[in-house]
Amino acid sequence: MIVFFSYSTPGKTFLHEIEVATGTTVEQLLDLKKIKKLTSIISPGFKVGVNSEILDGEFKPIPKKYRLKEGERVEIYRELTQDPKERRRKNI
Repeated sequence: MIVFFSYSTPGKTFLHEIEVATGTTVEQLLDLKKIKKLTSIISPGFKVGVNSEILDGEFKPIPKKYRLKEGERVEIYRELTQDPKERRRKNI
């Protein structure tokens, strides 16, 4: 099945289409050589989501337990450098 992997930096966006076996978990996807190379340069403790929903163990399962479905997009979220609310206040 085909899934997508996405990560953005301020200057570049990575979007990969990856073929994986049915039943692959997000954790297994992150262990693929191509993805592991990219995540190794990201600060530890990054957050992971699927289709814009964070896999936090509360509302969605943790990456180890989330089984991907055809066409889903796995995303790595980087830490915010600014508080969005504070930024909007300053621009007003």
